[in-house]
Amino acid sequence: MTPAARRCLVRAAAGAWLLAAVTLIAALAGELWLRLELRSDAKADERFRQANVFFASSTELNAGDYTLWAKPWFKYRAGARAEVTAGGERFVIQINSQGFRTHEFALPKPAGLVRVVCIGGSTTVAGRTNEETYPALLEAKLRARHPGLPVEVLNLGVSGVSHEHWLTRLDRVFAFEPDVVVHYEAVNDIAWRQFPRFAEAHPVWRVAYSSLLFSRLVPFPLDALEPYLADSLDTLGKIRAACCERGIDYLAASFAAPDPKRLSPEMKRHLDYNVEFWGRRFPLHSYATYARLIERYNRRFGEYVLKHHIAHLLVHEQIGDPDLFIDVCHFTPNGIERLADVFLPAVDGLVTQTAAFRSWRTARAEAR
Repeated sequence: MTPAARRCLVRAAAGAWLLAAVTLIAALAGELWLRLELRSDAKADERFRQANVFFASSTELNAGDYTLWAKPWFKYRAGARAEVTAGGERFVIQINSQGFRTHEFALPKPAGLVRVVCIGGSTTVAGRTNEETYPALLEAKLRARHPGLPVEVLNLGVSGVSHEHWLTRLDRVFAFEPDVVVHYEAVNDIAWRQFPRFAEAHPVWRVAYSSLLFSRLVPFPLDALEPYLADSLDTLGKIRAACCERGIDYLAASFAAPDPKRLSPEMKRHLDYNVEFWGRRFPLHSYATYARLIERYNRRFGEYVLKHHIAHLLVHEQIGDPDLFIDVCHFTPNGIERLADVFLPAVDGLVTQTAAFRSWRTARAEAR
């Protein structure tokens, strides 16, 4: 190699090292900037939440208070009670003798009674009081539609649980002799069941997406998550199949989230920070990413229930107003009532198909 060629090679190598060093410094600076921005977002989010009593009291609203549990995020303690007053709002959670946030109910089921049970996570169990959960509101609305009908709606929701939880606990659900099972949840299944499996299968991605800068530059690999979403839906299908085997009607629902196009700047910042909690098993750093993920889940949900002829309700098409949410998935009291209203027509359609309802209607007609 000639001296001139050697000098040219040295200059090229030095240039490459300089470019690499500048790139690394820029990347570190960008990461540091985003980390400082995240800390600022955390402080702003705390102020934003404290300004709204329902945001600030989300643990109470969603029945997650530590005093309620026999086994955290699995089973409530029978007879447990928690009461908090904050911002002029009173939050009361009462767990019944069966370990659920619902009224006491008879076993065996009384003859002629139509019994609906609602299963799910915190979005099912949530409410300022037991009477303000969506299952309790749904019960009141069904009774108003059919005065005199013996009908009850049991809230079997347990904060933090997934589809898999209900699949393994169906024997207990069936022991309550439901005529209809209503199932609303998704985020727990994705965040606490599928994300850990996804992270284990893709450790390099898990590390890479821990970087705020990388996550900004490289979109979340939704296509790679498809098999895990399919697994969640297959679990849902197994729950429905088990219900059908016992002659129990099953209603599945898609999952609602705040419409990303309708967010105020303050709500967007709040949700961007809140999504960090749901991405603890596989990093999520923006609400936009979460919204795309839930959109993908709901699309696959719609395809699945149509393919397998499952009774369903597309909740996400009817609830998206950010004012109805306190975070990426949980509702304000107004949102909970809206959820009950959305479920009412579909659940009523199943209730009116039950043998107990038909017998009640016949007896009422004969009495006239």
